[in-house]
Amino acid sequence: MKSKIVIYGAGMAGAVLASHLADDFDVTVIAPTDYFEVPMAMPRLIVEPSYAEKAIVPIAEALPKAQYVRGRLVELSRAGGRVEGDDGGQRMVTADITVLATGSRFSGPFIRSSSGSIEERKASFYRLEASLASARRILIVGGGPVGVEMAGEIVETWPGRSVTIVQSGARILAGTGGSASAVAARFLTEHGVTLLTGERIESPLPRNGYTAEPGEARTASGKHIAYDVMLCCIGGRPNTEYLRAHFSDRLDAEGRVSVTPQLLMEGENDVFALGDITDLKENKMALHIAGQVSVAEANIRAIASGRTPPKTYKAKTGNLMMAVTLGSRAGVIFAPPVGTLRSPWLNRKVKAETMLVPKYRKQLGLSA
Repeated sequence: MKSKIVIYGAGMAGAVLASHLADDFDVTVIAPTDYFEVPMAMPRLIVEPSYAEKAIVPIAEALPKAQYVRGRLVELSRAGGRVEGDDGGQRMVTADITVLATGSRFSGPFIRSSSGSIEERKASFYRLEASLASARRILIVGGGPVGVEMAGEIVETWPGRSVTIVQSGARILAGTGGSASAVAARFLTEHGVTLLTGERIESPLPRNGYTAEPGEARTASGKHIAYDVMLCCIGGRPNTEYLRAHFSDRLDAEGRVSVTPQLLMEGENDVFALGDITDLKENKMALHIAGQVSVAEANIRAIASGRTPPKTYKAKTGNLMMAVTLGSRAGVIFAPPVGTLRSPWLNRKVKAETMLVPKYRKQLGLSA
């Protein structure tokens, strides 16, 4: 009999791993949504929602050889996973090997939805695009890659709009090299974006991650920023609440899962953890997912055949590599040890032109 592998999460790590294993194992993917989404495409979708036809794929189409259960993991124990469906009903799911790839939770479904159908997700981008098209003043809270890329898309699509980024840190793109941050800052200011660094919004943020109701935000220093649309692009938290009841000692102070070099949850020999939820000391970016999936796949195959997991993963600690788009025609790449690459042609080819959608469609065996 084939080993039964249950993967919780259909994001980058979960979906790609499932596609690699489904030919040889009994693979079940459990996720609260019925689609796979290329997350890097999200800034493009707010100005070009039709691109969702490529960037967002039904799980049944993306993973035809895996079983799919729509539901949310609410508790994991050694007996299995307790999964809750949309109707509130619960069921126990057992596995020979379990993979936790549940990703991050954000302040609302704007950046990454944790519920709903593919039709609802696509419709949300059309609604947001319509709101942005009529807005004169746009406030972006958060100057990380997502906030910066959204600003780039907006000023390219609707030049002349008043766009403000509020960033609590000393500079935008704090997770990459300072020279790349400076290039992005210069590009944005030259295109009319106001950058307020070292500032924090004190007034309440919208529950859904964005609001198209005009208002005025107040910063900690007393500044008042009027807006027609506010977009919250602040970082997410690891989605690991389901471990609190039985494995709380495997979570660090941020709620991330302690993993071994083999990407097994500490103390377990049949539970893997991948992606945003791990305590690996590296930027939580799709850039590192391929390496984690490769290690996990090899080790799952070994365990399923009764062998010791052979591969280890070395965290990319201190690696500040990052590719950030600034609209569809520009961007900046920080690539140690080379440094900052600002060639428009190179940035288009690496990411800005397609937002990596064809790359990840191919990984799932779909046409580009």
